[in-house]
Amino acid sequence: MAKRLSDYFSPDHVKRDGRFAQLGHADSAKPGTLAYCDSIHYLVMANANANVSCILAAPELLAQASVEKGLVVQAGPRNAFYRLHERLDPPASEGEILIDPSAVVSPKASIGRGVIISERVVIRDDVVVGDGSFIDAGAILGAEGLLYLREEGDNHRIRHRGAVSIGSNATILANAVVVRAIHPGQPTVIGDNAIVGIASTIGHEASLGRNCVISGNCVIARRVQIGEGAWIGTSATVREYVRIGARASVKAGSVVVDDVPEDAEVSGNFALPHRRRLLQFLRDKK
Repeated sequence: MAKRLSDYFSPDHVKRDGRFAQLGHADSAKPGTLAYCDSIHYLVMANANANVSCILAAPELLAQASVEKGLVVQAGPRNAFYRLHERLDPPASEGEILIDPSAVVSPKASIGRGVIISERVVIRDDVVVGDGSFIDAGAILGAEGLLYLREEGDNHRIRHRGAVSIGSNATILANAVVVRAIHPGQPTVIGDNAIVGIASTIGHEASLGRNCVISGNCVIARRVQIGEGAWIGTSATVREYVRIGARASVKAGSVVVDDVPEDAEVSGNFALPHRRRLLQFLRDKK
């Protein structure tokens, strides 16, 4: 059923009312799409796409928006778009714990209010999951990690006996693995509102600060400390004991072997300051 922009946005923001059937991107193949545009690149695409019936744009793009489409102008259009996305499809639970029947949750784990646990998740002993967190399919919380002794030519596994602490409103995506600590006194920690991406591994006693993002297929080794709001790009590896400062950015595919200061950007293998790496890349292309 078609929806009107004026039913969801304030009159101050609706410049031209219009109807939309679903949300989507500027290159949507579905008629009646509302798309957000936070750059001229996406606005040009949305203007030319007959499937986009309405546009949610940043204020600086107002003059370039097509007069043939419904238009909402709002600072931070991406945030506004995804707030609407959540509003149109609210969570199924309000404080209720939802656990898929195929999940395995230890009776010695502690699960907070409003937690959603998807298919084939494994949550082992001594794992605490904070209120409102989401654990997607196949994730393992409290896994054994790589720790062994080598004696007389043979490997001997060392059991992990510690805990995992997942904060409130954290997200652990599909097939991610969070390793339990070795000793009870210092758990592996995923902070409030942190996100661990698809198939990423968090080593024992690693600590992820509030609001940090670990993208897909990353390896965060044991005892790594990642500061609040830091971002780790896809397929990056962070060596054991390294500290990543608050709001730092580690670019995709990087291998980080040294500490990264707050607000810094690093890239490459081994990771160097990102600007230095780019300048070297440009010099090498000449």
